[in-house]
Amino acid sequence: MWHKKLATGISLLAAMIFVVFAVGVMQHASWVTAYDDGGVALIRHFSTAKTAFFKAVTFFAQPVTGVVLTAIAVIVAAVRRRWRIAAYIATSVIGSTVLMKIIKTIVQRPRPTVDRIIPESGFSFPSGHSVNAVAFYGALLVLAFFYLRRRWLKAIVMLVLAAEIILLPISRVYLGVHYPSDVTAGLLLGLVVMLTATTFVLQPKK
Repeated sequence: MWHKKLATGISLLAAMIFVVFAVGVMQHASWVTAYDDGGVALIRHFSTAKTAFFKAVTFFAQPVTGVVLTAIAVIVAAVRRRWRIAAYIATSVIGSTVLMKIIKTIVQRPRPTVDRIIPESGFSFPSGHSVNAVAFYGALLVLAFFYLRRRWLKAIVMLVLAAEIILLPISRVYLGVHYPSDVTAGLLLGLVVMLTATTFVLQPKK
């Protein structure tokens, strides 16, 4: 069962924490620096195998990949006349992307420049890949939970989607294109939009 009050409460809490991070980044707060330094020290231990793995992980949230996967998901839902599901996915992804781009323009945080493994442009806060990880893969996880009937299939699909949501932000820090605070804020922003879209667009009944 979808608990609207609980979802709304989680969304508000996530939004408030996001604002704290945004303000901290814009004010160059010492706690943000400590948070980032600690995250980088924990994640950035390099090896050839890990670099190849995290490059593969980050591929599935690249802008082009995200557009293609989102379009496929929306088209499949529309063809099957599942209009609410199609609208849900589109709302979650497009809404979070628009908000993310607006906030990037406001905050204008430069990306990390030390030991960057892959090329990346644009502002750093919040991480667009992390936003889209929750907005898209999180939306698919919700759909799997409510609509897949076979328990074994549901468990596998949800595990894979959850793994991508967790590993994607780590990959962005490992590859040197985001600070830990960027990806944390991205996850929070994506969660806010995805939960809001679930409550007001998908409106699951069970």
